[in-house]
Amino acid sequence: MKEVRLRVLIEGRLQGANFRLNTQQQADKLGLVGFIRNLSDGRIEIEVQGQENKVEQLLQWCQEEPHGGQIKSILFRYDEPINRYSEFSVR
Repeated sequence: MKEVRLRVLIEGRLQGANFRLNTQQQADKLGLVGFIRNLSDGRIEIEVQGQENKVEQLLQWCQEEPHGGQIKSILFRYDEPINRYSEFSVR
């Protein structure tokens, strides 16, 4: 299976919904590495890397879970994998 890196920007009302922690737990379950963090403009940034099908499962999870109703937009793009991460962390 091909390894990919996905960069995601999420806009919506996700503060206080444990979104970052829940995303970290989901990424850990899927065996993914990378990070999630709040940006100064209120959006959330996710950079995740791993097997392509697992990365796509995380992206789908972000859109489908109950928090999906609070999301205004999700922008994402695939990049070349890098050897920067050993785990998935909340920053």
